[in-house]
Amino acid sequence: MTRILLPLAMVAALYLTPLFAETTSGAVTGTNTTDISGEFFLGNMVGCLTEMRVPIGEDCGFEGTFNDSPLVGHVINWAALLALAAVALGVIGLLPVVGRLTSIVTVLAGLGGLGAMGLMALTMMGTDAGLGAIRWGTYLTAGAGLLTLISGLGGMRGAR
Repeated sequence: MTRILLPLAMVAALYLTPLFAETTSGAVTGTNTTDISGEFFLGNMVGCLTEMRVPIGEDCGFEGTFNDSPLVGHVINWAALLALAAVALGVIGLLPVVGRLTSIVTVLAGLGGLGAMGLMALTMMGTDAGLGAIRWGTYLTAGAGLLTLISGLGGMRGAR
């Protein structure tokens, strides 16, 4: 059951929580700090899922840029897709034959979540905002990714 709930919690934390802050300045409003949630990266993918389409393809991927490169958005999208695949296999994996495959995909989903948040943090280091712009959602997503990884590893050794 944890191999179903933890990847789902990782995707929820990735989509709903603030990942980083962006400071903007305007002539009228002055300097404002805005928290950017994971919807910035996963908006198109969630749109495809709500339309009951498989979230693979150009119209379901990340279209923007993050520090002048779309790499971070693509990695976050693939990490979320791996986590959703782990959830789907986790439901099917309640059958004894598919159990090890479920654990392998869960380990990959956990590594994907940790890697995506690490890449985002490394990319934030290259911006003017620096690491101070990272918000609590990044840490929550990375923690859920670590727990997902541990759950998958526990399933590989035979734990339920």
